[in-house]
Amino acid sequence: MVQAVVHSKKMIIILGAALVLLLAVACSSDSDDGVTGANISDFLAAAVSSEPAAQLLRSSSGANTGIWVNGSGRATGDPDLGIINLGVEALADTASEARGMAAVAIDQTIAVLKSNKIEDRDMQTSQFSISPRYTTQEVARCSGVSREIEPVASPSLGIPAPDSPDVVEMIVVQEKEGNECRVEFERVLIGYQVTNTLTIKVRDLNNMGSVIDGASEAVGDLIRVNRVSFTIEDTKSLQNEARGEAIADLLTKAATMAELAGVELGQLVYLTESGGGVPQSFARIESAAAFGFADSATSILAGELDVSVNVQAVFGIAN
Repeated sequence: MVQAVVHSKKMIIILGAALVLLLAVACSSDSDDGVTGANISDFLAAAVSSEPAAQLLRSSSGANTGIWVNGSGRATGDPDLGIINLGVEALADTASEARGMAAVAIDQTIAVLKSNKIEDRDMQTSQFSISPRYTTQEVARCSGVSREIEPVASPSLGIPAPDSPDVVEMIVVQEKEGNECRVEFERVLIGYQVTNTLTIKVRDLNNMGSVIDGASEAVGDLIRVNRVSFTIEDTKSLQNEARGEAIADLLTKAATMAELAGVELGQLVYLTESGGGVPQSFARIESAAAFGFADSATSILAGELDVSVNVQAVFGIAN
């Protein structure tokens, strides 16, 4: 305990002495004592035999030394896995009826998927929901009597009915002299919606169009194709290729920077990497049948995917 206190006091004294020396060097341009800002830490180490203090001062003065450089690399490969997000959506007056319709439709969809050699492990439910559907109707209330009236468009702000291009805030109708009516908006339950969505992995990319077309034919208007994407299942070889290109780019930049700066490139002291994640491309797919060409098949193009790797490094400067 006593030794720790004494050591702390010595450190404080050393740091105080360093501050005094720094001030002396800064203020005495004609000093000939040989003590400069570059060797204060060595001077203190020799004077008081305190290597920790000297290390502290050295570390604080050389934190940003060296050559800092980035490198990037990219490798291109063909996708080997297609991902389709599709499902069914049913609307009915009751939740039970909507759920039954959706259950039949999703069973038909799964049967089509299996007939196209999609395995159970490649099918996963990504969403299931049962929710009420509402609409908004306008009701005129006159002297306590409620009756429906025809809506009139108004540019003022209000609560529109779903999918309505016009907005109605308030309409005043004169039924009789001195009798004023006001339009109010009421939310009315119109039924229930059931959504069941699957995420499917297609390993034979030539089969993508057949999966979509088969599900559309089996389910009809209840089908929903939300998204199609492509990826590469195992990117290790592409990552190594991109990593090698990134390192080569980094070394070239570091050597060029050292040459232009007129210094000699030292040892590599720090290296880190970012990027290299699994690539994925997305596309919205519309079946040709949706445009009235029922005899045409859906075309799905996979294209190419890139794997990118970025590296950052710090090199020392050789003496």
